[in-house]
Amino acid sequence: MQSRAVENPLLRHGAAALFYALGFVLLRQVSFSYWVLFAGYRLTVLLLVPRRYWPALAVGELGPLGYTAWLCMDDFGGTWSAIMMVPPIALAMPVVHLCRERWQLFQGRHNVRISILLLCALACSLVWTLANLAAVSVSIKPVGYPPMDYPLLAGRWLIGNYLGVLTVAPLALMIREVWQLTPAHDRWTRLMDSRLFLESALGLLPVLMLLAWIGGGGMGEQARQVARMSMFIPVVFLALRHGWYGVAIGGTMASTAVVFTMPAAFDPGTMQAEVLIAFTISTMMMFGARISVLNRRDLQERLDARQTLALAQRTLFLGELRMRQTAMAIEQVRGSIQQTSNLMLERLRYTVPTAEERQYRLQTALNQDQLFRLSDNLHPVSWRQRGLPAALREGAVARTLEAAGVRYTCDIEGRGLSQLSPGIHLVLYRTIGEIAGSLCGERDVSGIHVRLRGGAFDGRRWVVMRIDGHRDETAARSVRWGELMQGLATTSTGLDAIRDQVALFEGQVRERRIARGSRISLILHNPE
Repeated sequence: MQSRAVENPLLRHGAAALFYALGFVLLRQVSFSYWVLFAGYRLTVLLLVPRRYWPALAVGELGPLGYTAWLCMDDFGGTWSAIMMVPPIALAMPVVHLCRERWQLFQGRHNVRISILLLCALACSLVWTLANLAAVSVSIKPVGYPPMDYPLLAGRWLIGNYLGVLTVAPLALMIREVWQLTPAHDRWTRLMDSRLFLESALGLLPVLMLLAWIGGGGMGEQARQVARMSMFIPVVFLALRHGWYGVAIGGTMASTAVVFTMPAAFDPGTMQAEVLIAFTISTMMMFGARISVLNRRDLQERLDARQTLALAQRTLFLGELRMRQTAMAIEQVRGSIQQTSNLMLERLRYTVPTAEERQYRLQTALNQDQLFRLSDNLHPVSWRQRGLPAALREGAVARTLEAAGVRYTCDIEGRGLSQLSPGIHLVLYRTIGEIAGSLCGERDVSGIHVRLRGGAFDGRRWVVMRIDGHRDETAARSVRWGELMQGLATTSTGLDAIRDQVALFEGQVRERRIARGSRISLILHNPE
C-alpha cells in the first residue's frame, strides 16, 4: 500500500509542491530586501530537483504568493496583485534550464562549474529584481507618498537577491557533492576528521561571532563598519585553504554575521557591507574553483604515486616469493641428490678402493654445501622457519661474514618489527647484504654492527636501521676477502640502488663518517 502511494506521480508532485511551499514560507519570515534567503532557496531547488517537478514547484510557490496578493489587494491594487500572482520561480526556470543543459552547469555528476553558477545567480537575481520593480511601479500609492527612488530599490533588491543566492546555493551544492562522493558508512568519520569542518567550527565561527558582537554591540558606527568590512578576511582564508568549499561555508557565515550587525531596517551601512561580502564571495568562488582544481589534481597525483609505489612493492614482494620458491626447489633437489649419492656410494663401497670412496664422499659433501649456500642466499632457512630476527642474526650474511673473519653483531630494539609488512622485511634483509658488500668492497673492514629499532607514530609503524662498518687495517689483513665476496654474492651496485629500494617505502638513506669507520642509516615507513 505504501509503495503504491510512493509510485503515484500525482502524490509525488503534490508532496514536492507542499514541501517547497513550507520551506518558502519559513524562509520568508527571516528575509528582507537586503537579504533574500528564499531567493537562494528557490534557485537551489531549481538546480537540484529534476525538471519534471518544476510545474509542482511553481504551484507550491503560487499558494503563499496568492494568499499575500489577496490580503494586500485593497492596499496596492488589482494590477499589483495580478503581477504578484506570477511565481518568480517560473521566471527563473528558462535561465536555470539554459545553465543546466546548454552551458553544462554540472560537469558529470559531481563537478560544478562555478562561473556558470555565478552567472545563473546574477541573471536570476536580475529577473526577480525586475519583477519586483514592475509590481511596485503599478501599485497604488497613498496620497502624499514620496516619489519612489527606483535606482535605490533596484540596487537594494538586486544585492538582496544575489547575496541570498550566494548564502544558500553554494553551501547546498557543496553538501550535495560531498554527500555523493563520500560512502554512507564513512560520512560521520570523514566529517569529524575534515580540516574544513574543524577550521570552520573552531576558527571561523568564533571570529565571526566576535566581529558580529563588535559590530552590533553599540561601540559606534566606525567600529561597526570596521567589523563588517573585516568579515571578508575569513572567507579569503578558507578559499586559499580549501577552494570553493571554503568559500561556500565562509560566505554563508559571513553574510549571516553581517545581518546580525544591522542596527535598523534599511541601514545604508549594512548594504555597503553586503556589497563587499557579495563581491568577495563572487571573486573568491572563482578563485577557489581554480584552487579546488589544483587541489584535486594534487590529490590525484599523490594517489597515482601511492598506487605506483604499491605496484612496485607488490612486484618486489612477488620477486621475493619466486626466490623463496626457487630456494625450496633447490632444497628438494639437494635432498634428492643426497639420497641418490648415498645410494650410489653404498653400491660402490665394495667395488672401489677406500681412498677413492672417501674422495667421492668428500666431493658429494662439497656439492651439498654449495647447493645449501645457494638456497640460503636466495632465501635463508632461518627466515622461513623463525622469521626476520633469526635471519638477521644467524642468516647467510651473518654466517658468511663470521666465516671469513669479519665480526658481525645485530641488535634489535623497540617493538612491532613483526607487524611490519613482508616487503619491509625483505628490504631490510637484502639491504644488509648489499651494504655489507659495499662496506667490504674496499677490503679494510674488520667488523660490522647492525642495529634495528621499530616504533609507531600517528598510527603508522616505522623502522630505523643503522649499519656501522669498523675499519681496522691490522684485523682486516686476516680476513679472507675472496671467500667473503663470493659468499655474499651481492650485486654491489652502491648506495644508489639501496636508495631506490628504500624509496619504495617512503624511506631515506644517509651515509656519514664516524671514528675509524663509516655509518649508513636508513628509515622505512610501513605502507598505508
